[in-house]
Amino acid sequence: MGRSTPTGSAAARRTPSWPAGRGGERSAVRGPRRREGGFTLAAMMVIMAIMAIFLTVAVETASFQQKREKEEELIFRGNQVVEAIRLFRARFGRFPIALDELAKANPRVLRKIWNDPMTGRPDWVPVYLGEEGTTLQPLPGLTPTPQPTPQPTPGPGTPGSQGPRGGPIIGVRSSVCDEAVKIYNGHTRYCEWKFFYDPTKLNPGIRPASAAPPSP
Repeated sequence: MGRSTPTGSAAARRTPSWPAGRGGERSAVRGPRRREGGFTLAAMMVIMAIMAIFLTVAVETASFQQKREKEEELIFRGNQVVEAIRLFRARFGRFPIALDELAKANPRVLRKIWNDPMTGRPDWVPVYLGEEGTTLQPLPGLTPTPQPTPQPTPGPGTPGSQGPRGGPIIGVRSSVCDEAVKIYNGHTRYCEWKFFYDPTKLNPGIRPASAAPPSP
């Protein structure tokens, strides 16, 4: 007898059949995943942009605060030099010719010449007698120590610098002419902030004697 031919139903059972529409289901799954990935990337970019803005604001705020602190320290140290000049004149009957005299006087009136907070160095620019239109008389009962004839010396060509150069020193100022945050005595540049001895004015920047000395 010849081999029988499989019937149609048997052949259909042996032929693997795939569920209809599987390719469409895979495409439908990939679509939402791609959209979710795009949303996640966009969200990350927005978060990073916000973080960058906050970081920039924080840096600017810290820089601003540091500048304000330097300005306060500049006022304090400048007035400390003025107080030392006042003591020097009260003890010796004259003004110093050099700032070093304040720290070298016996007894000394200033522990050392403090750094200018704006430069980090003790490179104060002296303010000389007459530079502010001041003409002070010797203190009563004191004989002024003979002083060498002052010789004019060229100033550091900064805005607002004028008047004689050399001679008795009555104060100091910074050599930095950057714009300040604070307005001091009507001036907005550090080199215009002049701290000088004036017996008719009190120095509000002088701290009590018990205050700790400024750090170098």
